[in-house]
Amino acid sequence: MKTIFKISAIAAVMATAMGTTAANAQQAPSFDKLGVSYISYDLDGETLNGAGAHLNMSINPEWFFSAEYIYASDDYNAGGFSVDAESASLYGNIGYKFYNMGNTVGYVAGGLVYNDAEVRSSGFGNYSEDDTGWNAQIGLRSRLTNDIEVDANVRHVDIYDGSDQEWTVAGRYFITQEFSLGAGYTLIDSDNSYMALTGSFHF
Repeated sequence: MKTIFKISAIAAVMATAMGTTAANAQQAPSFDKLGVSYISYDLDGETLNGAGAHLNMSINPEWFFSAEYIYASDDYNAGGFSVDAESASLYGNIGYKFYNMGNTVGYVAGGLVYNDAEVRSSGFGNYSEDDTGWNAQIGLRSRLTNDIEVDANVRHVDIYDGSDQEWTVAGRYFITQEFSLGAGYTLIDSDNSYMALTGSFHF
């Protein structure tokens, strides 16, 4: 049921985007941008704050490159001991626009993901681990008006001998055609999710 609900939610957002009027057809979604993010994680009841940076750049009208860096950390007490946890992830993907109707683009992307995690504790010692895996993504992005863009996507991440699906819905408001502010929500599972506030420069 949870999976069906997630798929229905993504489908609803995509249907809304596809229903945009032809009057806005000249507006193309942005695939060329550089930006930063503030990120708040909810990981099994534990809150981690972090930051990120992202780059998207068109190679030609159909192909694009994307890179994303995410860092999060938290200080807390466990069993009477202080714990300092950090995690950094780097994604590097090549994408293809398989559906393009001007203001609405369907896309797929895939590539590598690297994660480095470290936990330092005054009572349990230190722990660190890193790994390189792969990820694949499919999504739909639509420029609803001159000022508003929406994106819905699903990303499969395979790393540390395990895998997750990340379901994301995001919106972006263009203050000018070169600068936007956005917000997004990503659901990993019933216990893990994160929200992101972004600012991007479009070129």
